[in-house]
Amino acid sequence: MPILSPALGVTVPDSPHATVICLPTLADIESYERKEERVWKLLRAGYPRFVRNSLVTRAAQEAAQLLGRTGELFPLVSEASARRLAEHAGASLTSVDPVGDWCLVTTPTGDGALRLAKMVQHTGTLISSRQAEAWLARSAPADGSAALHTIRQALSPLLSGVPADDILIATSGMNAVDAAIAAVDTVQRPRGRSAWIQLGWLYVDSTRLFEKARDAKHHFIADVCDLAAVERLLAAGDIAGVFTEVPNNPQLETADIPALRALCDKYGAKLLLDPSSVGLASVDVLPFADIVVSSLTKYAGSEGDVMAGVIAVHPSRADAVELLAGVRRRLEPLHPLDLAALATQVGRMPDVTRRLSATAAEIARRLAVHPAVARVRTADQGPTADAYRRLLRPGAGAGSLITLELRGDMRCVYDRLAVTKGPSFGLRYTLAAPFLWLAHFEEVTNEQGRAQIRAAGLDPDLLRISVGLEPVDDIWAAFEQALAK
Repeated sequence: MPILSPALGVTVPDSPHATVICLPTLADIESYERKEERVWKLLRAGYPRFVRNSLVTRAAQEAAQLLGRTGELFPLVSEASARRLAEHAGASLTSVDPVGDWCLVTTPTGDGALRLAKMVQHTGTLISSRQAEAWLARSAPADGSAALHTIRQALSPLLSGVPADDILIATSGMNAVDAAIAAVDTVQRPRGRSAWIQLGWLYVDSTRLFEKARDAKHHFIADVCDLAAVERLLAAGDIAGVFTEVPNNPQLETADIPALRALCDKYGAKLLLDPSSVGLASVDVLPFADIVVSSLTKYAGSEGDVMAGVIAVHPSRADAVELLAGVRRRLEPLHPLDLAALATQVGRMPDVTRRLSATAAEIARRLAVHPAVARVRTADQGPTADAYRRLLRPGAGAGSLITLELRGDMRCVYDRLAVTKGPSFGLRYTLAAPFLWLAHFEEVTNEQGRAQIRAAGLDPDLLRISVGLEPVDDIWAAFEQALAK
């Protein structure tokens, strides 16, 4: 397959359900983050929790017209999520109407609507483009049982010991994260445990869920190797759980997971592990977790046209029955049409992950010796490489991700780089993004914020590369050209 380098606003793939929107220059990203019309007027799709697909917008507008509703429109997957998120956000709901297999919520324009929009983003509870498309066409309800069976059968070898019916597929990886946190809270809060430890940098929405919890302490330990700090906090006796990514993103660093498991057992905390950065086919983390959560938008949905997540409770750990029940109560299941799309791709995940890892390893090797490159990070290199390798499945690698720090001006390199440029990873296509400019725009655009990022061991202008399935020499040629003086 050839290297793609699409123009501003083009979706990859060329599908109404694409999850990647192209932002070819840093100026485009600045305009995107500032909601400037020159960029947003071109967007018809994008990463679904951040960019409302045009089909979703149409469905909300048509339903509002039919119902005579006005105000800010939120087409959500369920009334339960709508009411819970509105209550959490302090947003007053003007109306809540069932619409087919979804729910239209309206709220007055203002700060409450903005807060609700953020909670919807954090929890992945907007309806999907396929769900919207089906409603607009007045299609008969779809049956997702066969597709769900296919997905569970594909994931079962990667979640060994979990009954297939207990492998739960969510609207997104973030919805799985939200369900896991809620389930642990249900079990641990009656024991006087409500605080959480975030070990290492997390995906921005995972962090926001902890930060926005109204009555739970959130402890952030920046260094994934600092288990002494973890133990000091655990010893206080009020920690509900520890959450870490394996590896985290974008540092691609991994904690000593067996040691972390032992600490959680010693002090009565639950351990949540998220291997989204490298995918379930790369690392086997279930043996150490109380709950595993992972995005399936990456690696499993490698075409880039479906968003999904998975959650699995370790069946042999303490409180497993109660945790699973809590997850089931909170989780929003993936729509049948999205199950069908995922079912056609998920069986290829082990092979796709292996091939992405192999190509990424070669590109990382070449980048590491390029004079324009200051530092290359991958999951299987650097100070936590041994911790990562202990979790590797036989024959697996480090996934598709490379974090790149440059000696010169990132803007120039990014603007010249002739690959698809936009958020996401683990897809068939090579992708590049100045990750922190998308995830932490406010911080990277002021000196105090940039200093805080540097204090966490990150370059504010790092590039996150997700290597695709194109020929390795074609990928390298694009980087050589961009890095040339």
